[in-house]
Amino acid sequence: MKTIEILNRLQNEGVKKFSVLMRHSARHYDEEHKERESLQWLTEDGKLYAHAFGEKIPPTPIVRFFSSMLGRCIETAYQADKGYTGLGGVTESNTVVIELAPFFVKDPQEIFKLHVELGTSQLFKKWFAGKISSDLVGRSDKVAEDMSKRLAGLLQAGPEAHIDISVSHDWNLFMIKHHVLKLVHEKAIQVEYLEGIIIFEKDNSLFITNHETDPLPLDLTQFQA
Repeated sequence: MKTIEILNRLQNEGVKKFSVLMRHSARHYDEEHKERESLQWLTEDGKLYAHAFGEKIPPTPIVRFFSSMLGRCIETAYQADKGYTGLGGVTESNTVVIELAPFFVKDPQEIFKLHVELGTSQLFKKWFAGKISSDLVGRSDKVAEDMSKRLAGLLQAGPEAHIDISVSHDWNLFMIKHHVLKLVHEKAIQVEYLEGIIIFEKDNSLFITNHETDPLPLDLTQFQA
């Protein structure tokens, strides 16, 4: 688990405060009824993966869980919580957060049509370039900024030593990878189950990283324009 490896490495370097934005675990698909997308929960393997992830979270005074309101994200947080507490860890129960959901999709039916027509790579290329109507979906750069600020705010307002686990969706991670981590989306188009982006505090400064890039400074003032 690459995210766990990063947490362990940073903790060994003295980092105590982490905020992880993570995709949910393995879930069901219904190709014949794509309109049921929001109703797809975790597979049995997905539950096991999430539980195992929780067991591997590095020891810390408290782990706080947050998630999208969609069932697969709530279930991932629940299983990870069980894994961590099962080994004696202390947690704060999951809090549902709207910013972790695909709240930025204003017209799901039309966006779905575009997704089928263009394919994932071309859809994101147009969206990230601001070439999809704001009537259909919010500005990807603004959404990425809002999510980054919220995650950083939770981290800074939290205890002196803790790990926040925020369970979300691949689209949410795509935006931060592209706009904040500056990863070219054609090369970083895949977001694996349980893949994470980590914001952490070190020497009174914020940084952001994932397994595809070294830590970068996270300057929240750049988002105030």
